This record gives sequence, C-alpha cells and structure tokens, in this order.
Amino acid sequence: MNVLASKRGPCVLMVEDELLLRDFVRSVLGQAGFDVIDASSGDEALRLVKARHDICAVVSDVSMPGAINGFQLARRIRKVRPRLGVVLVSGQTVPAEGELPYGVLFLAKPVRAVTLLRLVRRLVDRMLPDPLQLPV
Repeated sequence: MNVLASKRGPCVLMVEDELLLRDFVRSVLGQAGFDVIDASSGDEALRLVKARHDICAVVSDVSMPGAINGFQLARRIRKVRPRLGVVLVSGQTVPAEGELPYGVLFLAKPVRAVTLLRLVRRLVDRMLPDPLQLPV
C-alpha cells in the first residue's frame, strides 16, 4: 500500500502494554494526523512490522511482556526493515553505550507530546519518498 495514496496519514506502530499510555500516545499522534496502530508486546509488534509495509515509524516502550523487550525489538526491526524509524521510550531503563541500534532514538518518560511528535515526524519524513521522485 502506498502511504501517500492513502486517505489516512502515515502509519505509526505504537508498542505499549499499559493501556493509559497507549491511549495517550494514540491520541497525541492521531490528533496530529497519523494513522496509529498498536501492539501490546514486542512479539506482536515484530509480526506487524513484517506483515504491514505501510508502517512508517515505531514508538515502543523498552519494558514489556513477552520474549522481546524494546531494545531487542529495535535490533530485529533493523534486520527486516533497516530504514524503518524507531523511538524507544522508558521510565526505568536508560540505554547503555552501544545498546541502541544505529538510528534508533531514545526518550525518557515522562514524554512530552511535542517532543514525541517532533521525533515521529522526523522519522516518518525520512521514510516517505520524496514527492518530486514519485512516478507520474
């Protein structure tokens, strides 16, 4: 699916197991025009990233249930979709030097809506093709 041909905005996958935080992020990104889908675990998120090529960015908590934490999810995303933008968020963990894959961004909780939007827009802009280079 061509993201630009869609009537919805660019698709962002949000990975968060806490319902209130998931609703907050969905609201912030949705009001800014993004099409937000969500997953409650890293395993579910990885399945979605592999299945849906319309996903332009991923916002993920670091700590979540299942076999894959946020750092592992980011590394696996890099293997299957190297250009996909990823923002990791945590209120408990700070990445050690070298723990974040190349190009993955990190935000400490609490996250300000304006900061999250700025980072997601930057990641999505890097993923979308340049309109001047689209086939006519």
